[in-house]
Parts: sequence; C-alpha cells; structure tokens
Amino acid sequence: MIPRSQNFRGYLGGWFSAETDLRLYIEACERVPAWLAESNQGVLDFRAELATHIRESSLPPRPNDSQWGTDEWLRDLWFDAFGPEAPPGDPYPVPADQWGRERLTDYMLHAVDEDEEGSSEGAAAWLAARGLTAQGVYDAVSGETVRRPEPEGYAEHLRRLTEAGLREA
Repeated sequence: MIPRSQNFRGYLGGWFSAETDLRLYIEACERVPAWLAESNQGVLDFRAELATHIRESSLPPRPNDSQWGTDEWLRDLWFDAFGPEAPPGDPYPVPADQWGRERLTDYMLHAVDEDEEGSSEGAAAWLAARGLTAQGVYDAVSGETVRRPEPEGYAEHLRRLTEAGLREA
C-alpha cells in the first residue's frame, strides 16, 4: 500500500476539495491542462497517486461511505481534473457514454449551466475536452442519474488487494 503523500493530501484537501471550496475546485479543474502543459510536478505526482488509489482501492473510505463509494468519488474527481480517459489500470472504468448523461460530477453540477453565460469561465473548454455540451449536462441534471452499484466480485477484488499489501483492511 502506498501511503498518502503530503503532495496528495495537499491537492486533495486544497485545490481538489469540492466539499470545502467549490470555486477553488472549479478553478483547479479548469487549470489542470495548463499545469500539465507546464509539466507541473506536483500535479503530475497527484495524478499518478490518484490513479494508484483508484486502481488499488487504497484510499480509506470517507466517513459514512463504503470503499466502493469512495472509489467512485475518486473516479469522478479523475474525470473532472484529468478528462475522459480512465485512470491507468482502473479495474472498473466508467463507460464513456455515461459521463455527463447519467453520471454527473461535482464540476458538472456546480460549474455548468444550460449556456455559457450561466457557466464558469472555463466551462466551454472543459466540456469540449470531454466531448460534452452545456445543454447536454444541464438536461442530465434534471433527468435520471445513477450511481453504479458495487460490482459482483468487488469484495473478492478488495481481499486480493489487501492480501497483496496494496491496501489496508
């Protein structure tokens, strides 16, 4: 199991915490492409560690959440920050056609309105990079969205990861 690095904790609790400051979260999601283009080492390290936590289910569950719920929250964060391509090695990737249609993220819920005027400044570029439209996301907000249930075999998957020392029980 990889311990959570100071860098990871800093990004997760600062820039990428929709629970503490939505404006900062939205700004961070919109700035990621520039940070990656600059080879910002902190962001690159955060991305690598986030992918590992998703792949290994190694971030302990949040209070009042299951391990599956926490893993799914991390997948949403990955999509918001790094785009539609699933994290490397994700054993349960979200089908691409679900994003922005039946699956919504914090960014979609708080930065996207039915048009550019009501959306955040960077929403148009963010949506375009993910093949989404403001109207499509806006329509999904009023439609039926789903949370994927824990897949069959997930408990066994966690047991194997724990036995391999990749996560704590």
